[in-house]
Amino acid sequence: MSGLLGRLRGGRRVERRYEVRKPRPTLIDIIDFIAINYLGRVGTWIARNFELEDAIRRAGMTIYPQLYAARVALATFTALFLALYLSLWIALSGINIILKAIIIVFLLLTPILVFAAGLAYPALKISERKEGVDTELPFFAAYLATMARARVPVSVVLTRVAELKIFNAMRREAQLILRNIKLLGKDPLDAVEDNAIYHPSFRYRDLMLGYTTTVKVGGDVVHYLEIKANDIFESRVADIKLLAERMSLYTEIYITIAVIATIAFYIFFTISSVLGGQGGAFGGAAQIILFAFVFLPIMTLIMLYIIHKSQPKTPVRVTAPHRAIIYYSIPLSLALGTAAMILTGTISAFTGNVTYDKAFIVKSVITLDVFLLAFSLPPAITYIMIARKHRGLGLALANFLRDLTEVRKTGLSPERSIESVSVRDYGPLNPIVRRMATSIRLGLSIEEAVRGAVKGVKDWVVLATMRFLVDSIELGGGSPEVLETLARFAYSLVMLEEELKRRLRVYIFMPYLGAILVTASSIIVLSFIAETLQAITPEAATGVATGAATVGGFGITLEAVQGEQLAKIALLLLLGSLFNSWLMGIVAGKIRDGTIASGFIHASLLLVITSIIGILAVQTLPI
Repeated sequence: MSGLLGRLRGGRRVERRYEVRKPRPTLIDIIDFIAINYLGRVGTWIARNFELEDAIRRAGMTIYPQLYAARVALATFTALFLALYLSLWIALSGINIILKAIIIVFLLLTPILVFAAGLAYPALKISERKEGVDTELPFFAAYLATMARARVPVSVVLTRVAELKIFNAMRREAQLILRNIKLLGKDPLDAVEDNAIYHPSFRYRDLMLGYTTTVKVGGDVVHYLEIKANDIFESRVADIKLLAERMSLYTEIYITIAVIATIAFYIFFTISSVLGGQGGAFGGAAQIILFAFVFLPIMTLIMLYIIHKSQPKTPVRVTAPHRAIIYYSIPLSLALGTAAMILTGTISAFTGNVTYDKAFIVKSVITLDVFLLAFSLPPAITYIMIARKHRGLGLALANFLRDLTEVRKTGLSPERSIESVSVRDYGPLNPIVRRMATSIRLGLSIEEAVRGAVKGVKDWVVLATMRFLVDSIELGGGSPEVLETLARFAYSLVMLEEELKRRLRVYIFMPYLGAILVTASSIIVLSFIAETLQAITPEAATGVATGAATVGGFGITLEAVQGEQLAKIALLLLLGSLFNSWLMGIVAGKIRDGTIASGFIHASLLLVITSIIGILAVQTLPI
């Protein structure tokens, strides 16, 4: 009896051991429960009146429109409650009434901004989806045409694309299509149509709907895809021209503000500093600091963000320069910058026990240069090494594929064709081709050989084309016609990248000229104003303000500027000019190469050039 009871208890223990526990609700589940139960009707009204259903569908968001609208309503009411509570607390506080009114107005605007942001988010996702697909569409069209030449079914192509890491936006589209096929049981062609018909990209919609129609009516799919791929390449060239014009516009706007407006404001601040006595000096110095170290950097960051959003994105991310900033730049700049401050004596500026003169200005410039160069050189050197490794890879790859196609026409297998062409010279592509050939000789598959050969390569065109080569051989047999199609499209892809770089290369000179002009003109204008004052008030020739003069008959009194006061103004102007020249270099690199890592190269060069010009210009000051 006891044994039976024991077995029963043991059975209960086994049942408890395998008991399925209900998953605990997450924070987002709790939020959705509150939103849909208490604000469901409000969400339905918002979704219907603001047409969120269509926007969410075009954005590719996998969420019920009424639920999303209920989330927005919950966030808005939460922001409204907090805004009213904080407004009441501030209204009862004893701060200045003007400041109180400004804070309350901003707080009351917060719910409106939250609601507007919630409604604008699907539109932002629509824009991101369109830009991502348009960027990758030439690659996808080339891949689709190559696979169609190899007679690969559309379901196999979609499955392959959904797994390819060389795609980002197109992988997402393929996953959405496969979800409708596998979960909803739709026909592959119908699933493609459902995905394309509401897509925000006109070119993608036109390509995919034309493809499904051609398949359904029994047309020549290969001819259609090759014609559409060529059209997409031509359209992409037109997009590159528009992008270059847009970059030109952004550069002109940035240079106008960063150069012309800066010179004008510097002249105004300089005059208010040297002509207004001590109060004017304080006001002018504060204005210089706010303009040079707050306004201009913020404007530069905004411009960098605008440029980043306008440039095409690739799924391949070069992260080595960013790691160099974290691991090397930050500690190195802090250590060397502190050492430079101690060695040059500029650390005395923080204690107030310092004499401002030309020597102190030069020492301050050197200290700033050490700090910024120590910060810039690690990512710059890292990027130079990566860029040197990838320079010329695209054209070499196009030549390799063309030779591979010609050798394949002789009847050799694709693997033997790769071994045959590996003895030829392809410049920077030689290590990749020879590693491929060696791996094939050792008995590895073409997939394993290519994966090992391109390890460490960060060029998207090379990675995408090599991926296409593998699929054209494994899925399509690597026939001469397929390889010839791939070689032709690979050359077109390389030319697209080269055209973009060529058109953006010309805009790099404008930040250089602007930075040099600002640095030189700010000090020269200050020197000219000081010399003019000394000519009007001869007492200032000794460097001490002991008298005043009246200009004409207008009763305007000009106090002679002291030598130390003039040095302070020159120091602020020069340090501000050098810091913003460094930022201009980052903008120049971002425009030219599409990455901030490249900007550190130009920032370092600009900093050295403008520092030399600034030190020479300081020698003209009458102090």
